[in-house]
Amino acid sequence: MKQNILLTTFFIWIFVAKSQDTTFINSNLILEEITIHSTIDIEDNKTQIIRLNQKEITKSLSKNTADLLEKSTSISIQKSQNGGGSPNIRGFEANRILLVVDGVKLNNTIYRSGHLQNILSVDQNSLESLSVLHGPSSVFYGSGALGGAIILNTINPQNHDPKTLFSSQFESSSNTFISNIQNISKSDKSSSFTSLSFKKFGDLKMGENRFHGYEDWGKEEFVTIENTQLFSKYSQIDAMQKTHYQINSASDIILNNQYSTTSNINRFDKLNDVSDSLPKYKYWYYGPQNRFLSSVNYKRKTNSKYFDDFDVLLAYQNNTESRHKQKYNDDFITNRIENITVYDAKISFEKQNMDWNFNYGISSRYQDLKSDAYNYNDGDSSSSFATTRYPDNGSNVFNVSPFILSEYSVNTNLKWFNAIRFNHENLVANFSENYLLEIDNQISMLNSNFSASSSVSYWLNSHNFISLSLYNAFRNPNIDDIGKVFSKNDGVVVVPNTNLKSEKNNSVELIYRLESKKSNIEIAVFTNCLKDAITKREISINGEDSILYDGEMLKMIANTNVNSANMYGVNFHFGHSFSDNIKFSLRSSFVDGTSSDSLPLAHIPPFSLRSELNYTTSKTSNFSFYTKYNSWKKLEDFDINGVDNLEEATSDGTPSWYTLNLCYSYLFSKSKFSISCVNILDSHYKTFASAISSSGRNFIISLQTQF
Repeated sequence: MKQNILLTTFFIWIFVAKSQDTTFINSNLILEEITIHSTIDIEDNKTQIIRLNQKEITKSLSKNTADLLEKSTSISIQKSQNGGGSPNIRGFEANRILLVVDGVKLNNTIYRSGHLQNILSVDQNSLESLSVLHGPSSVFYGSGALGGAIILNTINPQNHDPKTLFSSQFESSSNTFISNIQNISKSDKSSSFTSLSFKKFGDLKMGENRFHGYEDWGKEEFVTIENTQLFSKYSQIDAMQKTHYQINSASDIILNNQYSTTSNINRFDKLNDVSDSLPKYKYWYYGPQNRFLSSVNYKRKTNSKYFDDFDVLLAYQNNTESRHKQKYNDDFITNRIENITVYDAKISFEKQNMDWNFNYGISSRYQDLKSDAYNYNDGDSSSSFATTRYPDNGSNVFNVSPFILSEYSVNTNLKWFNAIRFNHENLVANFSENYLLEIDNQISMLNSNFSASSSVSYWLNSHNFISLSLYNAFRNPNIDDIGKVFSKNDGVVVVPNTNLKSEKNNSVELIYRLESKKSNIEIAVFTNCLKDAITKREISINGEDSILYDGEMLKMIANTNVNSANMYGVNFHFGHSFSDNIKFSLRSSFVDGTSSDSLPLAHIPPFSLRSELNYTTSKTSNFSFYTKYNSWKKLEDFDINGVDNLEEATSDGTPSWYTLNLCYSYLFSKSKFSISCVNILDSHYKTFASAISSSGRNFIISLQTQF
């Protein structure tokens, strides 16, 4: 039997792809670190992963989850406005990476190919842990995980003592105030976690010292006063309640409710558009971004012949977003509103048999999208027709996806991991007869994909580890890909293309790790080959290359499959303990790539490096000094179709930059006081593809008190 299984896994090898699942245990609210393990151990030693425990999350003094990633990792974060934050993993961004919170995918069918700020809807104050998985993960999570996944796990009250925690934080560069109160309570069989956060962000000040030499870069005529970026203020409220109930010694159930809402958020990169020496827009803002999630998770251990334990997860999500714009000389404002409802169901089983460990199950998802639009005249209170952003008669997507993962311990030094997933998806988009373009009233798209992976992990000795992983991942076209109408850049409008195929990524990753008592080194070398990569290109419809949109004749572009795109890169990490009190770490990332038509790929970030020196003076106080560096992104390396925001760079591209940062924390009684200075040199810079300049010198003061 063992020979047959080995033969089967050999054939699975040719497909490639890999996956991970993570659970987190044992942490105190402020001070203690947590231990991380995976149910099938599919994560450890097989892919490069960045983990942040609760202690590190608290230490970062981050204003949101995107800021947490930017401060604590070498991951690039794009920002179009102060309330923005789009993570980039190995040149993949937005709908090509997955956001997963408490086992539920946040990604939905209107996650776009540009930049996303949805990660901001997960409150960093409620997180117990965060993991960044580098590399394709479709075999576990399904469609979309072409480049990796960000796994967000909120606090599990079962792992903590009863307590109430209050925290308050102030940031000088934007007059930001953040307050959070959270409570953990327990009874004999149940525990509960409640968290409420209030965040108020003021207008953001950019750095004053322009070491790059571009004196006017970022100083837009109508949206900046000296170094203050006007119209960048906004506010946010985050709330969650999680209850863990132990039914008996073998069964648990977790009830999880999360809600996030914002004020209006101005689109800074549109308000700085100029037409005929005047602002092009009087208003351009996102309406309140609302996210609601409710889930039920049932877990049971058993001695069944077919499984040792099983896990059932049911989830409901509702998200609303809207866009509102008014041109400077128009009498009306155009309003576009989206509402999407998502239902998730997943059941998984785990079985351990001698040297084998199996995880198998099935997941399904249904998404329903409503898109509306209208013009409103403030003068006479009249309304008129406007083109919707997405199909105007509604859309829906249904998929079902069985999977199996296995890990075989050949011996104490060698492990072999294999996995496979099948995904079947049906997308339906409905257009009315008065739609902007001549399109069939209903578009139905079926996609079926196999994803597979294989990984060999070998310990050369107790200090040396090497792994080779082969991946295959996919991303089905979503509603945003096939049915969106959207104008971002002057003279250009994105129009629907209903003839798209699934993107596929074949990848190879080689990891070498050296560990000793005081030092560790990890090098990950990877290559990706994207097949049928979806990217924007100019098109013509019925011999016409332009259409009338929002009162302007604009050239049409559309999402189009290109034959292939190749990417490659290296990630490096080094850590060293000089003593029990002094520790140093360095992390760097490099990625590059081109499409088959020899054009630069979008989302390729410049080389980045982060280093940190941590000094613990006693059990109660700690200093950390860290630096961040990004290299040049030259003009010729930008995507020409607007995703990289070339118009927000200099005439030569995005200059290199670095920051020096210092943080000090002190523990006393049941409280923690922290103060940090970010961007000590007050340097002016923009992260790659960002429209808004990053914060100048910023003093952050935080106080946490436990009751």
